[in-house]
Amino acid sequence: MLPRQPYRGPVRKLVLAFDVGTTYSAISYCILDPGETPKIEPVTRYPAQEHSGGNSKIPSILYYDSNGTVRAIGAEARQEHIIERAEEEGWMKLEWWKLHLRAKNLAANHITDDDIPPLPRGKNAVEVLGDFMQYLFRCARSYIEETHPSGSNLWRSLENRIEFVLTHPNGWEGPQQKQIRLAAVLGGLIPSTEDGMARVHLLTEGEASLHYCVANILASDALSKTPILAPEDGEDEDSSPGQGVVVIDAGGGTLDLSAYSMTLSPTLIEEIAAAECRLQGSVFVTRRAHGLLQDKLSGSRFGTPDIIQQMTDIFDSTAKLRFRNLEDPSYIKFGTVRDKDPQRDIRNGQLKLSGQDVAKLFEPSISSIIEAFETQRRAAGTPITFVFFVGGFAASDWMFAKLQVYFQSLGISFSRPDNHCNKAVADGAVSYFIDHLVSSRVSRFTYGTECSVPFNPFDMEHRARQKDQGTRVSEQQEFSETFAIRRYNQAACNQVEVGIMSYRGLLPKPDWMDTERSLFSTLCTVRADTSKIAEKLTPKRSAEGSTYYAMEIKVILLFGLTELKAVISWEDGVSPQEHVGGDCKIPSIICYDPNGTVRAVGAEAMQEYIEEEIDDNGWVKLEWWKLHLRPRTMASFHIADQDIPALPENKTAVQVLADFMRYLHQCAKKYIEESQANGADMLRSVEHTTEFVLSHPNGWEGPQQTQIRNAAIMAGLVPDTPEGQSRIYLVTEGEASLHYCLGSGLAADGFQDDKGVIIVDAGGGTIDVSAYQMTTAPSFEEIAPAECRLQGSIFVSRRAKTMLRDRLHGSQFGGEDMISQMAKIFDSTTKQRFGNENDPAYIKFGTIRDKDPNFNIRSGQLKLMGSDVATLFEPSAAAIIEAIEEQRHVATKTISTVFLVGGFAASEWLFMRLQNQLRPLGISFCRPDSHTAKAVADGAVAFFLDHRVSARVAKFTYGTRCATQFDRDDPQHKLRASMAVPRPSGRTVLPNAFSAILTKGTAVSETKEFSKNFITEVVDRSACDMITTEIVCYRGGSSNPRWTDSEPGMFSTLCNVHADTSKVARTISPRRGYAGLQFYRQEFSIILMFGLTELQAQLSWKEDVSASRALAPRSPATVVFDQVVEAA
Repeated sequence: MLPRQPYRGPVRKLVLAFDVGTTYSAISYCILDPGETPKIEPVTRYPAQEHSGGNSKIPSILYYDSNGTVRAIGAEARQEHIIERAEEEGWMKLEWWKLHLRAKNLAANHITDDDIPPLPRGKNAVEVLGDFMQYLFRCARSYIEETHPSGSNLWRSLENRIEFVLTHPNGWEGPQQKQIRLAAVLGGLIPSTEDGMARVHLLTEGEASLHYCVANILASDALSKTPILAPEDGEDEDSSPGQGVVVIDAGGGTLDLSAYSMTLSPTLIEEIAAAECRLQGSVFVTRRAHGLLQDKLSGSRFGTPDIIQQMTDIFDSTAKLRFRNLEDPSYIKFGTVRDKDPQRDIRNGQLKLSGQDVAKLFEPSISSIIEAFETQRRAAGTPITFVFFVGGFAASDWMFAKLQVYFQSLGISFSRPDNHCNKAVADGAVSYFIDHLVSSRVSRFTYGTECSVPFNPFDMEHRARQKDQGTRVSEQQEFSETFAIRRYNQAACNQVEVGIMSYRGLLPKPDWMDTERSLFSTLCTVRADTSKIAEKLTPKRSAEGSTYYAMEIKVILLFGLTELKAVISWEDGVSPQEHVGGDCKIPSIICYDPNGTVRAVGAEAMQEYIEEEIDDNGWVKLEWWKLHLRPRTMASFHIADQDIPALPENKTAVQVLADFMRYLHQCAKKYIEESQANGADMLRSVEHTTEFVLSHPNGWEGPQQTQIRNAAIMAGLVPDTPEGQSRIYLVTEGEASLHYCLGSGLAADGFQDDKGVIIVDAGGGTIDVSAYQMTTAPSFEEIAPAECRLQGSIFVSRRAKTMLRDRLHGSQFGGEDMISQMAKIFDSTTKQRFGNENDPAYIKFGTIRDKDPNFNIRSGQLKLMGSDVATLFEPSAAAIIEAIEEQRHVATKTISTVFLVGGFAASEWLFMRLQNQLRPLGISFCRPDSHTAKAVADGAVAFFLDHRVSARVAKFTYGTRCATQFDRDDPQHKLRASMAVPRPSGRTVLPNAFSAILTKGTAVSETKEFSKNFITEVVDRSACDMITTEIVCYRGGSSNPRWTDSEPGMFSTLCNVHADTSKVARTISPRRGYAGLQFYRQEFSIILMFGLTELQAQLSWKEDVSASRALAPRSPATVVFDQVVEAA
């Protein structure tokens, strides 16, 4: 990461960056606190957004009613009840509206205004932009208030000190920049004052992306070892040409290419070629797909405009993103499993397209990138060695693969350095404000002004000097020219206007405007009030005898900043006038063939052609398989093994976990190779020293931890050696989430001295609840036993499937095939969108022709009452509330804050339900997570690096089964007198006793040991060769459990501890006991350490009791967990 200095400003300030894109838009921000190092954060939650927390963008869509009033924006505009209402009330849907603002001089022979959806009557594109930015502003405010503790107070302290960084395509110029500023005023971001305008900063998307790459990749430790070097000692700084880098920002509407020369120590970045912009973003792939579908389905019953548009929308949201291989077909899943037309390649409601046909849709965009790159490469004076690919369109694997082949053939390193391709511009825009890395830029065109010059037949240069195309311009460098102004009356001199012209032709120094008139255009007009100097002008007389007034002015242009600035100056002490003219997760799914071979994993397993293979070849698709590993002791009355998809024959859950881990490891290596400069070399250097941190639910215990370790070995992550095992670290998801909250910075204000915090990690299978307090910063201690509930988001989906069966019984859509299809759609869309029980929810499962009014089915979608959907979520919400209350009850500190993280935390309904429960209790409640879906993974790394938790609380009481000496005076012993048995020594003991070593609720530091002494009496000395004892877990409510047979269901064997004592057994002296019987007594201690995230055990024993009372040096014991019985 780029090292940043603490903010040196005098007051707290907020930087908000808006990346308004043709198809998607994003927000990033940074709170600048004096003395604190700035940290850039993206906004990752928007109203009605799916995959909230993992996606930093929302669709750039608006709905207007017939009065021109905005009715829905962003993800809200994609909700089914909004679409239904729009149809009923005649609302107008706006997409791709940003293209109306495009610079008309951009090469766009493939698009005209008629190809872009029209604007509502009475609305212009600037007003639409204003409405959209107003919405983004509201989203930013809501996110900051919800995410930061005391967020409302924080916002009030910032709302009058907000700096806005607004980005635009490379090809936009002064007129478009002016429109952006006007939209910012219309949107209420700033007032239309000089101070307000000063808080708006415009930036090209290319330069924003450059800042992102530098801050996150180029300045990384990995790249610091590559040849991007600072000038050598003793050399003049200008003698080192630096390294050439091109950033390709591939967006929805435009492809922006920017070329820079840079050194990183010291940081010196200069543009080395004019920025390029092409109107060939991802929306044009979709437009070409629409044409392809019209041709392919002409004459088919699926070839009507409404179905074609439906298919186009699905192509845009799924098939386009998934396409990656010329040899594999692509699919558009548009209807029910019953829709078929074999002649048109339609089967099971999905249209099959050949990979070659889909590839052709991308080709114009790929060619445009290569053409623009070659233009920059020819113009740059520095060799290009690195190309970075960012932006939403960069997520296309097909685009990446095709460009990678091209750049590798040139010997140029090419990578997608962006962890989230769709947030590079927004994050980079904030970085621009904070870091301001680029010191000079290259003019794209030749700029000057139209003027008249005295005729000189001997001088061929009859034109004012101009600022030439391709000139490198530093930020403070001025380009000026002096002109004489002549007016025939004094009043005409009160104001001066100068038109700044742009020449877009190929001549390096164009002299005459009438030779290529079409290539000259007015960029802007600079005006100055010169009334004061006009008062002092004296009349002059021309050669013809007429009177005139003359004054000299200087036109000064500054191009080094991201906007053109123009100044008119004149002599006589008058001040110059200035006028200024823009999902970190994959599904846990595995497909096996009948031989048990893995055929597809993760997102690959959700591709349409894989689903076809499953049907045709009898593959098994595994979902929710992790539940097979759950401890059987967890409360799970609502789920049984038969409710979980069965494992393939001859496959255990541990083997499935191993296959999945192997895939994750391959993905990690591939990502690092592609994302990091010299990634392959870096991976080879750490191949045998990689440390693995593997997380698991709070409720998993020793047996499950052993299974995870076994899976890691099977997957080839580590060898089955002590050294290999030492490179595996296990951590609960709750503790990992705590580390994430601490590391994110967003939750810092929530940790208060002498107060407790609760972390709720709401995932797919489990909900993990953990309570902590900060002791001596930065150390934390657990203050209540961790809680775990089997009520994650998949159980909402299970309940939905049951509801669908009941709701559609007797309908033509009530077959099991349709129910399964609807349940999948509910899981992937409806569940994530649901936020308000007063609004209906929809499952969009078929074509617009599928209807059944009696069952609330219209236009291929099932309508559900919001109150019914809320009942599906309620058991999960109740489980969280119950776990929080349990921890509040037993916690040693008052709980002041609750943080909600995890994939399920993205649910707006769940968030609001918990907020309404906790706020009346005076508990601060927020989602501190920039990416709710990655809190555990990031936190697991932070656990390894920071290791913040120093003490944990025992969840249960742990001890061992034993016999206790019979005490005739003990009432409980008297009741068990019939069970008493004699031992060789003559003592009488009672079996079935329980000896607690560690009691529930005890705070355990990492180094604290718990031990207890035991003896065995045997008549055969060889029985002393091995000590074997059980570690038993008591899960009941008694504070002092004494007998294992009183609550047999509450006691379970956690593990067996073994130690080889054969050497010391030979030294034990015999004793004489009852009736002279010879026996041997072995004394030993069980030592347990629970402070780490895994149980550790040791045994110690006495060498020879008759000779010495000292304990021998302790030896580690082997801890063997009982195997969990898995479902077949």
